[in-house]
Amino acid sequence: MVEFGAVSIEWGTVLFQLVMLVLPLALVIACCLFIVKRTATKQKAIDELEKRVAALEQEIKRPKS
Repeated sequence: MVEFGAVSIEWGTVLFQLVMLVLPLALVIACCLFIVKRTATKQKAIDELEKRVAALEQEIKRPKS
């Protein structure tokens, strides 16, 4: 228990309030990180597909032997 003169707060209440404060912040940060990671993964896949398309275009433009 924490004593503030006439007011006392139990540790369970303080811990619960801290958890309720930190939990939404952690959820927002986790969502942001998930979105950034997913976007990076998609961009990498797009870059690889563009390289494949460029290689195929070069193969088509090459004169046939």
